[in-house]
Amino acid sequence: MDSKQKTYTETVIEDQPFPQSDGLLTIPISNQPSKDGSYSEYKIPNQVFPIKRIAQELIGSVLNTQSRKILQELQFTEHGAIQVGKYQSGVTGDIRISPNGLVARDSAGNSTVTIDGDTGNATFKGTIRSGSLVTGDVIVGNNSVIIDGANRRIIVNDGTNDRVLIGFDPGGF
Repeated sequence: MDSKQKTYTETVIEDQPFPQSDGLLTIPISNQPSKDGSYSEYKIPNQVFPIKRIAQELIGSVLNTQSRKILQELQFTEHGAIQVGKYQSGVTGDIRISPNGLVARDSAGNSTVTIDGDTGNATFKGTIRSGSLVTGDVIVGNNSVIIDGANRRIIVNDGTNDRVLIGFDPGGF
């Protein structure tokens, strides 16, 4: 034999079965050479594909993925934060919720809604609409207009003096 020639032999690779309920699938493999040393093709019998398994308990009882609705109250951990969306400049905004408060940004990076978790202060960039509003005093500007519901009056101030007074002012009239 020439020393430059190589002899190749077959490599046997074990078949990996499809996952079944019991996890076992046996396929008999028998491809023995005939008496003259030739091999013939081996036919593998048809196999049934396994049925897709879906986690029914968590998804089915809490989240409806088809209607995209939350069906029950969810419990959150005490640590961490939640981010909804991914901010991309000029494309999309995001909302971030943490123990310190809430911030919503538009695609330009401007804060559109903020709520300070420590003080309770809230700011809104846009219009606030409500069916009803129950509050104490409403102060507009730098104390220039005060709507005082408890004392049933509206005061408009020019920066030094109260110029317009609508309602009851004890000792004023």
